[in-house]
Amino acid sequence: MKKTLLFILPFVLLTAGVWFGYNYYFGGKDYYTRVGEPVEIKTGKFSNGEKYTEYSYTHTAFNKQGEKTTQKTYEIREKPLRINAYLKLKVNPRKGVLSWEEVPEKEVPKKAFEKLTE
Repeated sequence: MKKTLLFILPFVLLTAGVWFGYNYYFGGKDYYTRVGEPVEIKTGKFSNGEKYTEYSYTHTAFNKQGEKTTQKTYEIREKPLRINAYLKLKVNPRKGVLSWEEVPEKEVPKKAFEKLTE
């Protein structure tokens, strides 16, 4: 029994540590927002001479419970985001917005949708 415990305990501790570390750095809460006009538009060139356009946005976002947050995103794209599209943001408290995806209106939670349409 002791040998089995000595074998299993380090594995459990290591797994818990990896899970905690991953969630700390790459985990986040989901917030929902509606795209508005870009706050700032910059153009520039990469080191290889290729041109790019960077769009900066400031989003007021809400989670499933209707709690509010303000997040900034920066996108290098050919075109700006579609205005009035709904986005699901994955927000890490230490890093800000980690990822986003466009979602249909019906997938936005009710409380968040109500706050976004006020």
